[in-house]
Amino acid sequence: MDDKTDVMQDDVTAHHRKMNILDHLAILVQWRRFIIVNFLVVTVLAVVISFLLPKWYKATASILPPKDQVLFNQLGLATSSLKGLPLGSRLGGMGQNNGAYNYLAILKSRTVTESVINKNDLIKWYEINDTSMEKAVKQLRGNVYFEVQDDNYITVEVYDKDPRVAANIANTFIAELNSVSIQLGTQEARSNREFIEKRLEYANKDLKNTEDALQKFQEHSGVMVLPDQNVSSISAIAELYGMKSKKEVELGIMERSVTKDNEMLQQLKIDLQEINKKLSSIPQSSIESFRLYRDVAIMQKIVEYLVPLYEQAKIDEQKDVPVILVLDKAVPPERKDRPKRMIFVLIWATLSVALSVLWIYLRQGLIRFTRKRQETPLFQELQHIALFRKVIRNLQ
Repeated sequence: MDDKTDVMQDDVTAHHRKMNILDHLAILVQWRRFIIVNFLVVTVLAVVISFLLPKWYKATASILPPKDQVLFNQLGLATSSLKGLPLGSRLGGMGQNNGAYNYLAILKSRTVTESVINKNDLIKWYEINDTSMEKAVKQLRGNVYFEVQDDNYITVEVYDKDPRVAANIANTFIAELNSVSIQLGTQEARSNREFIEKRLEYANKDLKNTEDALQKFQEHSGVMVLPDQNVSSISAIAELYGMKSKKEVELGIMERSVTKDNEMLQQLKIDLQEINKKLSSIPQSSIESFRLYRDVAIMQKIVEYLVPLYEQAKIDEQKDVPVILVLDKAVPPERKDRPKRMIFVLIWATLSVALSVLWIYLRQGLIRFTRKRQETPLFQELQHIALFRKVIRNLQ
C-alpha cells in the first residue's frame, strides 16, 4: 500500500511541475464568466452599501500652549524665579517643554469628558436608552482624537454624523480645557499664596522683635546705634540672609511639586548650602549694638523679598484669564470625512476577484486529486468490490 501511495504522490508532483503560466491562464479564461459575474455583483453591492452607510463629518480645533510665564513679577525688588519652577507647568500646562502633554492629560480626563457630554446633551444625542454615562463616555472617546503635532500644538478632532454637533463638541473640549487649567492654576496660586503668607507673617514678627530689641538697647544704654563704617558689610550680610530666605521659599514650593531627584531641586539645595557656608564663615560681632543693627537690616531685607512675592501671589490667585491660545476654532465641516466610498468599493472589488480565483484553484485542485485517486489500483479494486456487493444484494 505504501508503494501505491508513493506512486500517487509522484504523479501529482509531476503534474504540478508540468503546470506553467499558460495552464493558469487557461484555467482563468475557462472560469472568466464566474470571475466577472462575482466582480460585478460584489462591486454593485459595495456601491449600494457605501451610499447607505451614514456620513461622518470631522471638525478640527487646534490650540497652542503658551510660553513660560512669570508667576511673580520683579516689582523692582525681588527676582521672579518662582514661576520658573516646574509647579506652574505641572498643573496649569504653562510649561513650554511639557505643557502640550499636560493639556492632553486634561483633555483625556474623565472630568472634562463628562462635562462635554452634559453640556452637549450627548446621552440623548447618542440615543442611549438607559442614560448610562459610562456608555456615553465610551462612545464619545471613540469619536474624539487628540494629537500633539510636530510644532508642539494640539489638534482636537471630533467625528459625528452632524457637522454642527462635531464642531460644538470640539469647541466645548477647548472651553473645558481652559476652564480646568484656570481652576488648577488658581489652586496652585492659592497654595503658593498661603505658603508665602505664613513665611511673611513670621518675617514681620521677627522684624518687629529685632526692632524692639534695638530700641530697648538704645533706651538702656543711651547710645544711638549708627555704625556708618560697617554699613556696607552689614548690608552684604543682610543680602545673604535675604537670598537664603528666598531660596528656602523656592525649596519649600519645589519639594511639594516635583520629585526628589529633580535637577532643579538638587541645584537649589546646592545653592542653599553655599549660602549657609558663607554665612557660617562670617564672624559674629562682639558688640551688641552692631548685632542688633545687623538683625534689623537682615529682617528688613527678608521682608523686602517676600512682600512683592506675596502681592503677586494674591494677583495670580484672582486671575481668571484664558491660559491657552486657540489657533483654529472648530467650524462645521462642509464635506464628509468618511466613508471613503471609492476606497470601500475598490477593496471589496479586489477581494471579490481574489476570493473567486482562490475558490477556482481550490476546486481545480480537488478535482485533480479525486481523479488521481480514481486512477490508483487500490481505488479500482474498492470500486469492483462495491459493485460486486451491489450485484449480490440485487440478486438476493
